[in-house]
Amino acid sequence: MVQINEPCTVRVKFKKVGRLKFVSHLDLVRTVMKVIVRAGLPLRFSEGFNPKPKLSFAAPLSTGVESVCEYMDIKLYKRVPEDEVVAMLNKNLTDELCALLAYYPESKFTELGFIDYRIELDLLSATEALCLDIEKALTSPLVIVKKGKGGEREVDISPMIRNVSCKLEGGKILLECCLSSSPAEFLSPELMIKALKDKLGILKEENLTEEGYTVMRTEAYFADMRPFR
Repeated sequence: MVQINEPCTVRVKFKKVGRLKFVSHLDLVRTVMKVIVRAGLPLRFSEGFNPKPKLSFAAPLSTGVESVCEYMDIKLYKRVPEDEVVAMLNKNLTDELCALLAYYPESKFTELGFIDYRIELDLLSATEALCLDIEKALTSPLVIVKKGKGGEREVDISPMIRNVSCKLEGGKILLECCLSSSPAEFLSPELMIKALKDKLGILKEENLTEEGYTVMRTEAYFADMRPFR
């Protein structure tokens, strides 16, 4: 059993929504570092001439994407009650960026397997028929060209997509899907949307001012689909 005065890692689940979706990951890291220092948590710092709090993030968000299920691990030199961690952090945060939950984890970020996304497509061609075309495209072989260290290669992203649901709601297309987030097969929603754009001809350049989409992360899971913790 871990003693209260032993070094440990606390995991914080937090949200980043609204206008703060336009804050880049690097700027988020800088902001959070200042927040956790100001909060007064018993932080463990890196060594060297410019010591910084030891923290890490799971599957960093792309700029422009909202989330209600982000995770960061903070290294502490002693345990603090979970509810106190949340309260201490939220004193220096906002409704658009705030801690939702804190706990002492037994898992690693590398064990993250899948992430749920809610995507709203605002399209001039939004119809029930297009919803069916999107579902069919995402549940059939969908090949893209992916760039990597070894150059470009063709990849079928359909095995990385599961639990697809698409419907017309309020004149917009609501797409809900679960995408692979493992280190070996990470699929971003932006890459999936680009594949749909190329296959179905949606989000055309000439409609740039009239069409668009929003993305929200809603839940994270282990590889066996248990809720991530």
